[in-house]
Amino acid sequence: MYATAPQRPGTDPWVERAACRNTDPETFFPTAGKAGDRDPEAAAKRVCARCPVAHDCLREALRLEESTGIWGGLNVRERRELLRVAATLHTVDDDLAAFLAGDGRHIRPHPRERPAYVWFLRRHGWEPRRIAGALGLTFDQVQQAWLAAESAFICTRERLPRTERPPRPRGRRARSAAVQSGRPS
Repeated sequence: MYATAPQRPGTDPWVERAACRNTDPETFFPTAGKAGDRDPEAAAKRVCARCPVAHDCLREALRLEESTGIWGGLNVRERRELLRVAATLHTVDDDLAAFLAGDGRHIRPHPRERPAYVWFLRRHGWEPRRIAGALGLTFDQVQQAWLAAESAFICTRERLPRTERPPRPRGRRARSAAVQSGRPS
């Protein structure tokens, strides 16, 4: 058993719930070429797969721009890809707005743009099968693109400037505070 890392001031409490808190840190910083290892990252990713706070871990790695290791189940290359997807989520709005307005254009997104196109159309109420037909994709490609876009959005939303964030729905707590203060909700 490994000792947990000392809590730094200002560290989020999610760290205490992490599945890796008692795991050897070397597991998350694998070196390639160990004898018998086909995938040196597999052990770390298995730990992350069962972790209740993997998204928090990944968000922290993105915030700190970690350049090594497995964080939230993703290696450095996968985290870069996630950031690239997140950066494209709002870049295709004009093309797709024209498409939705019925200008007659056919859209054939480059594979790197698929998550952004699917993200936009799903957020405008399109069903996956309709998206697949409109973009010339298979249903599975639409599902993969949606998962990539959703993951990129969830893990990077704190990094977006305030003006680019979608409005937060007001929850029960916000309404009850408004009622207590006499403000209409």
